[in-house]
Amino acid sequence: MTKTSWIVAGLAAAGLLTAAGCETLPGAMAQAAPAAKPGQAFTECADCPEMVVLPAGSFVMGSPENEEMRDPDEAQHKVTFAKPFAVGKFAVTWDQWMACVSDGACDGMAIEAALRTGLDGKPNTKYVDHGRGTRPVVGASWYDAKRFVGWLNQKAGTDAYHLITEAEWEYAARAGTTTTFPWGDKPDHNYANFGKDEGEGLGGKVEGRDVWMDDTAPSGSFPPNRFGLHDMHGNTYEWTEDCYQKDALLLPTDGSPVHDGNCNVRVMRSTSFTSNPKTLRSANRAGQYSPATRGRNYLSFRIARTLG
Repeated sequence: MTKTSWIVAGLAAAGLLTAAGCETLPGAMAQAAPAAKPGQAFTECADCPEMVVLPAGSFVMGSPENEEMRDPDEAQHKVTFAKPFAVGKFAVTWDQWMACVSDGACDGMAIEAALRTGLDGKPNTKYVDHGRGTRPVVGASWYDAKRFVGWLNQKAGTDAYHLITEAEWEYAARAGTTTTFPWGDKPDHNYANFGKDEGEGLGGKVEGRDVWMDDTAPSGSFPPNRFGLHDMHGNTYEWTEDCYQKDALLLPTDGSPVHDGNCNVRVMRSTSFTSNPKTLRSANRAGQYSPATRGRNYLSFRIARTLG
C-alpha cells in the first residue's frame, strides 16, 4: 500500500472520508489525493466539484489541415502528460459558485450586476435567467474563476486545484479520439447543446437530445465522453488558465499553461448553446476576451487537479 492510499484508508476508517467526499482537513493529511486510477470519480468536500481521474498519456493537439472549418491557429503538435490528473466532471455549477459566494470568497453581486448590464453599460432589457442549480455558472470573469480556485483549495486543504489549462482541456475533450468531434466528424445535437448547423452565424436550435433553445442545459444532460466527462462540447464556453498564443507550435508540449503569449486575453474552449459547429470542434480555440470580462451568459469555467 502506498503512503497516499494508507492515509486515505486511515481517513476512511476514522470516518473523515466518505463516498461523497471529505470534510476540510488540516495540515499534511489534507494533501492526500485519491488513488490515481483512471476513471475514478471523487469529491473532497461537500461543495467541491466532482472530479474524474484522467490517465497519463500523449495526444496530438490541434487539427489536421484537411479538417472542415479549420482555423489557422490549430497547428498539430504532440502533447504528453507524464502523470494522471483529474478534471471536473462538469463545468462549475451555480450551486458550487453560490457556496463560494456564501463563504465570502466569490463576488456574487458583481456577477449578477454584470449579467444584467449590456455591452453599452446600460441595463440589458433582454436579460434572461437560464436557471441555476446544476446548470453551469455563467457571467464570471477569468479573475472570478481564479478566486473560486483559491476558495476550493482552501476548502479541500490543498493547493492542487487549478483552472484547467488549454492542453488539459483538449486532451480531456478528445478523450482518446482524433475525429472532429469526440463522437465522429459530423455535428450531432444528441451529444451537445449548440446552435444552428448552417453557416457560421449564431442562433439556437432544438433537435434530438438538445431540447434547449437559446438556453443552457443542466449539467449532465448529454452522454459523457470516453473519459466520463460531460459537456466538454457545447452548452457554455469555458475559461482556461492560458494566455492566448496564436502560433500553436509554440504551445507547451507537457500540458502546462501558456504564460508568454498575449495575456491581455485568455483562451476559452468549448462553445455555447447558440454557437455553430465550427466552434464546437475539439480543436477550436478562442482568444478574444480580457480576463476581466464579466457578464457573458455563455461563458463558464472548469477545474482541474494535480495528482501526486
